[in-house]
Amino acid sequence: MVSPPTPESLMRSRYTAYTQNNLDYIEKTMRGEALKRFDRKGGNGVEWIKLDVLFSEEERNAGTVQFIAHFRYQGEERLLHEISSFQKINGKWYYTKGIVS
Repeated sequence: MVSPPTPESLMRSRYTAYTQNNLDYIEKTMRGEALKRFDRKGGNGVEWIKLDVLFSEEERNAGTVQFIAHFRYQGEERLLHEISSFQKINGKWYYTKGIVS
């Protein structure tokens, strides 16, 4: 598997993995605080609809992506607005923390 070359491309691949319930990929692309908080049962019953990336930047081995994920849960459409932090470790990007607003 080729590693996504930027924080934004990793974010997009993670979103796709969520739409496919590919929790192994999600877990493999996490480190630090995010990995400690990962709950494999947390997304049960969620239907992911759309991803809007609002902002993306990278500087050396750190990256940030701000996004809104549209999803349906128990028949109701909802939004997840997050500012995600990424770190490049040994040449690969990892999701390390998310701040939900």
